Amino acid sequence: MNVGRLGIIGALLMSACGKSSSDPADGFTLQGPPEPGDWLHHFPEPGQTEAEYRAACANRKSESRRVFYLQPLGQAAEKHPVLLSRMRDYAEAFFGVPATLLPAIPLFEETWVPERAQFNSTRIIARLRERVPADALVYAGFTTEDLYSQGLNFVFGEGSLANRCGIYSLHRYGTPDPAQFLRRVLKLMSHEAGHILSIEHCVRWNCVMQGANSLREDDRHPMHLCPEDLGKLAWNTGVDPTSRYRRLLEFYRTAGLEPEAAWTAARLP
Repeated sequence: MNVGRLGIIGALLMSACGKSSSDPADGFTLQGPPEPGDWLHHFPEPGQTEAEYRAACANRKSESRRVFYLQPLGQAAEKHPVLLSRMRDYAEAFFGVPATLLPAIPLFEETWVPERAQFNSTRIIARLRERVPADALVYAGFTTEDLYSQGLNFVFGEGSLANRCGIYSLHRYGTPDPAQFLRRVLKLMSHEAGHILSIEHCVRWNCVMQGANSLREDDRHPMHLCPEDLGKLAWNTGVDPTSRYRRLLEFYRTAGLEPEAAWTAARLP
């Protein structure tokens, strides 16, 4: 890590919580060695510095590209109206851009594969890219149906950076714990939308942008961005870290996510 990046990260942390970035009380922790079965155990990745991100970012907020669109497909809106409303509110707080929940559309019949009893996510992407609004920074489709892509038994979702869109499934996130279900869905949305904004997997910090090879591994990851990925987001959308934390704190308290509320409150002066 070079001095310039340390300066950026330190400034972000101090603006958010008035503490030194090396203070463990800041709440950001480094990843330990990956366990057998973890994402990095199977897929070693080099990581992405802030400088690399700025140089390679293919999707940045602008006056003509600034809205986060949520697109329910199939029965998603009918089954989860409150959840989708919360997802919209979270997208605005997390990314610092306007978010719009669109009317539901049917799942595309030709993407259904009867012999697998699943929908093909790659085929859905091909149809969604025809519908991406001109001012979309992110166009994220959500379904309650199970998805797969070529060579994989199932996928939680698939995105297309080139087309600024993705399709994501809530099918395998079920749990009797409503708060845990909400956490899983919001992490899915923020992680995958981060990829659409060109942010790669985090390999240094415990961060929502870590790769996950299973739901068990995903549940271990926090909802927050690490200092480096927060720096990337602030550069991309222009969101102020302190204002962002305040909006997230209000969201977490309203949604009953108390551990996340406490963590976020500690980042504020």
